[in-house]
Amino acid sequence: MALAVETFLARELRQTSPDGDWQEGIWLPAPEERRACCEEIAPTAANKQALEAHCRTILHVAALFDVPATVLKRAVRVERERVAHRGSDKPQAEVFFEASSAAREEAYAQLRKEATRFVPVQERLQAIGKEDPEALAALLEAAGIGLERYVLALEYATQTETAYRFAQAARDKFRSFQEGTA
Repeated sequence: MALAVETFLARELRQTSPDGDWQEGIWLPAPEERRACCEEIAPTAANKQALEAHCRTILHVAALFDVPATVLKRAVRVERERVAHRGSDKPQAEVFFEASSAAREEAYAQLRKEATRFVPVQERLQAIGKEDPEALAALLEAAGIGLERYVLALEYATQTETAYRFAQAARDKFRSFQEGTA
């Protein structure tokens, strides 16, 4: 996480650049830089550096380091606050734990929202034999979309829970180390 924060901030401040080069007057990321999030960006003659600018975003850097974007965003915010308040340096383990805790809460809120949204579709699926045949196709389509959204929210919650538990273990280890040296 610390490397992802460092990379984002360095790119944002233009201290470093994403890997890529100019081809026929348009900047394109190197294969090792390109991620799925880049696919929706289409450089044009008017915006030749669209992909280069995108590769400096939190979304892209999160994909580059395979971390949840919300966790990275919070870690960047905490790092900026830490730099702004040099006198109150928090250990990196605490920063990571705070960012992970906030992302975990956000992930659970999204999961609850998607679960609640899917309840009416689920109830209609339970009564599937009673559905109007013409409404059945729409119901099945809605169920598929609802399940996809629910699964994505579940996967995100699982990722953030893993990050949270890792951050919690790191924080606890750091605290026990501090207590042992005090």
